[in-house]
Amino acid sequence: AVVSTQSGHYGRGGSIDCLKCPDTAYTWGVASDSFDKCIGPLIEVCSEVDMKGACYKYFDDSLQLAMAIKSLNVLRGEFELYEGVNHAGAYISVSESDGSINVDESSTIKRVLSFKAEINNVFCSLDKGVDYRGSVRHTSRSGKACINWSNTPLAELAKPNNYCQNPDENNLAEKPFCFISETETEECDVPECIWDMDCYTGIGAQYRGHKGKSEHSKTCQNWENIDYPHPGSKYKEGYNWAGIGDHSFCRNPNDEGTGKPWCYTTSANPWYWWDYCTIPRCYRDEFYFYRF
Repeated sequence: AVVSTQSGHYGRGGSIDCLKCPDTAYTWGVASDSFDKCIGPLIEVCSEVDMKGACYKYFDDSLQLAMAIKSLNVLRGEFELYEGVNHAGAYISVSESDGSINVDESSTIKRVLSFKAEINNVFCSLDKGVDYRGSVRHTSRSGKACINWSNTPLAELAKPNNYCQNPDENNLAEKPFCFISETETEECDVPECIWDMDCYTGIGAQYRGHKGKSEHSKTCQNWENIDYPHPGSKYKEGYNWAGIGDHSFCRNPNDEGTGKPWCYTTSANPWYWWDYCTIPRCYRDEFYFYRF
């Protein structure tokens, strides 16, 4: 969805119209009277340097931009900016903390022809939120203000801000939380991600769902015990990026960038020492982004 920055008021005839947020966004209420109040990715792009010229706001991915982009500013969240159309070619990641950027000053890319909004772990928490880095919540579920993590017992593990996190990988809470005093914690009202939990994107390298059966109904083998009954010690260490750990859920730690989620099985049948998993691909007409 795209809205010109020159669009006037959203109300008509002195009244305020309620608007449906873009698919990538949500509100904590029933509706909003402005897209800017929607919680989700937002980027502003301009035809001239220093955020001048014709400027437009995007709340979603763009596979092919209709004009040359010379400057941009990520207003909410994170975006990947690509040199080629359809999210191809060299890219850089830009977040709301980077401020406005002139494209020709980048040492990695010299043009932007498409971009992709980051949803998971930015606007929702994936797999308990161990990698959640969003800034959508700085209050607990009951509305109490979160204190800065640097003043808490988890200061060495957490990022030094007052946003909800789940920083202790060895003692994970069920959801992102925060300290409301130096000793007291409360869970945060951060939605759960659906994409890469109920379905998978790309080749499934980011899939963190809990499917533990293969497509031939074989039980998946624990990734940290993958020398028995089938050898596969290659994936014991160094594959955290693919979600490998002490569990038996389907994953895709493929270095070559192909395939889909799979697992080693506990079957003694040599035909099924590993097997793909039956997990649907993520499509917008079938899956929402958020679970509340």
